[in-house]
Amino acid sequence: MKKYLLGTVFFILLLPVYVLPGEYVLIKGEGIDVCEAYRKNLNSFNLHNKYVMACERKLNPQFTDFQKPEWQKMDLRKNIELLKKIELFLGNWGIVTPDNVKGWEEYIESRIKEEYVSIDFCQIDINNDGKEKNVIKYNDGSCPQSHYGAALLVLNDERTEIDIQKTKPLLQNPRTLKNGPLSEGWDGTMYDIFIYKKKAYFDRWRYGDISSDGKTIINTYDLLRVFSTEPDKKGNSSTREICRYEFRSTK
Repeated sequence: MKKYLLGTVFFILLLPVYVLPGEYVLIKGEGIDVCEAYRKNLNSFNLHNKYVMACERKLNPQFTDFQKPEWQKMDLRKNIELLKKIELFLGNWGIVTPDNVKGWEEYIESRIKEEYVSIDFCQIDINNDGKEKNVIKYNDGSCPQSHYGAALLVLNDERTEIDIQKTKPLLQNPRTLKNGPLSEGWDGTMYDIFIYKKKAYFDRWRYGDISSDGKTIINTYDLLRVFSTEPDKKGNSSTREICRYEFRSTK
């Protein structure tokens, strides 16, 4: 229910026509090289409203220190079983249960046919430990026309399962349930990846967070956060937010 409530709010937020242009102001990470450079990149575009960077963060080719991963579209019909596992992990099965094989087949086929789901794949050293990982961006919905979300997940070497341990550091979602699923709060969150000076970062745009009691939506659609994942002294991946930007009107 929470998911559909947020989706409805997002759709409503995108309806207003009279939205003032603005710029992204760095409110966390001042003086950090990547944060300052990314701010300049963001503001080099025509930010005619606060939703310009919602679906996908753009990179201006004039800033040559930045790169995008070499994303490739995954053939979903050739990866039906993987798609089922992803949808189960993210909680996208709706009223269809994993035990209802026919229901799953019809559900998955309808989502593919309606182009309501797609998966981008790349190999990238997402946690900056010197080893490339199989990373996917799972795109749910149609941005900005409807409810939408883009989750980042890491697959195993065979690309048949989600590597939960390697995916955990990328789940920077607002969670309201202490013992809730790892993927809680991912819906309505648009993640993306960029490379700056050969180091990988990922960012997050989200239209609203849920309060701790789960009853109130807190608007966050004017914020953009950037995260960095690196191995700690024990070799485990650790993620921290290094940059935060706020969209402010210039008129």
